[in-house]
Amino acid sequence: MNERAETIDYRRCGGSGNTVLLVDDEPLVRRALARALHRHGVQILEAGDADEAMARLEKNSIDLVIADHRMPGTAGVDLLAGIRERWPKVERVLITGLDDSQVARDAINRAGISYFLSKPWDADAIAHVVQELVRRNPHEHKPTSVLTRPLWRQLFPGIVGESKAMQELLELVWKVAETDSTALVTGETGTGKELIGRAIHQASRRKDKVFCAVNSAAFPETLLESELFGHRRGAFTGASANSKGLFECADNGTVFLDEVAEMPASMQAKLLRFLQTGEVRPVGGENTRYVDVRLVTATNKDLEAEVRTGSFREDLYYRLAVIPIHVPALRDRAEDIPLLAGHFLERMCEKAGRDLAEINDSAMQRLIAHRWPGNVRELENVIERAVALCRSSWITPEDLPRQLLEQPAEPAPEAIQSLPGVERKHILETLDRVGWNRKQAAALLQISTTTLWRRLKEFGIDGDPRYQSSRAPLGTRA
Repeated sequence: MNERAETIDYRRCGGSGNTVLLVDDEPLVRRALARALHRHGVQILEAGDADEAMARLEKNSIDLVIADHRMPGTAGVDLLAGIRERWPKVERVLITGLDDSQVARDAINRAGISYFLSKPWDADAIAHVVQELVRRNPHEHKPTSVLTRPLWRQLFPGIVGESKAMQELLELVWKVAETDSTALVTGETGTGKELIGRAIHQASRRKDKVFCAVNSAAFPETLLESELFGHRRGAFTGASANSKGLFECADNGTVFLDEVAEMPASMQAKLLRFLQTGEVRPVGGENTRYVDVRLVTATNKDLEAEVRTGSFREDLYYRLAVIPIHVPALRDRAEDIPLLAGHFLERMCEKAGRDLAEINDSAMQRLIAHRWPGNVRELENVIERAVALCRSSWITPEDLPRQLLEQPAEPAPEAIQSLPGVERKHILETLDRVGWNRKQAAALLQISTTTLWRRLKEFGIDGDPRYQSSRAPLGTRA
């Protein structure tokens, strides 16, 4: 047993009286953690290992456990997993580095942690974590998902948004990253599909390997094949030397292939063969080489519709869409607009060397009311423009583009609709959101696929109305 654990009662400071248990085999680390928290009105208990921590929990009412992962005997993840099973209402925080993705996955899936504290830890960060966790309303509903919001912010720092749609999206990204299956990311232009591809890579076992992104529409057919598979000297005009393709360069990593719907038919066949065999053969070469690459593709088109019209291979579609991921349009997560606007404002001010306070209420209302056909990319451009043109310490409506000023500051109230009309509209909007994937739409609507099919029949709809005139059943050629 390590040095006898101590109790420091800071409730006399006028704080909340919550109790935090610090678990680390090094007494100096525990004392440093205690000092970082002493001004925040919590009672601090200490333990040198997992057994001592369990004994403390048996005898005391504890609100939060902060445990180091690397300890002699029982590791921190195993300790927190045991605490989750016996005392599920106790908040759990793990001190570790995020470099080990398996530790992170165990900590989330098994131990249900609320935060990571990365080493070397920061005293202000720890104080913020403790304040957020121990001062929660005990009757507050806790998230039932695998990841809590704080963890989303830590694991996906480049993705901004706390709407329900984004929570569901990042939950799916985390689960997808655990596999090596191909994923198809769909969504309108400017929604951040490449960002989702990078997030999948960063949360996967491949995160320390290469991530390559290529736009299928940016290359002529011959050059796209060379870009992906490489070429040998003299294979075509301008091929003055041998060159590796992205698939070979990204061996053991991830390749993100954007605008896959624009890929020519002959390249679709080559990509399908690669997915089936894992082999690459350079343009003008004779030998093949096996590579281990995780492929994530993206499109802003309805690939099922492309299949039905004969523009896209059905067998390739099923290879790519093993796991479909839909990125919501910005108008479908308007509650994230203030967060995104603030994020872009901070970034653009730093880039321009300016110090603006924030966006005033009137300008923010204009941003929230806009439909954002260009999605997050359009919002980023609007904020960059506003920072460049602003001549005061606040961004006001005068700093926004004309199209945002010509619309009403608040959306006009809709006319009262009948209940069947509201239901029809909601079902069709949900289907549009998931690219007319009926199984996914039924799950979001919390009804069975049979009920969804019956409702569509009642509405006189057999499929996506945008393609009613030309679509043939999937599995046939137009």
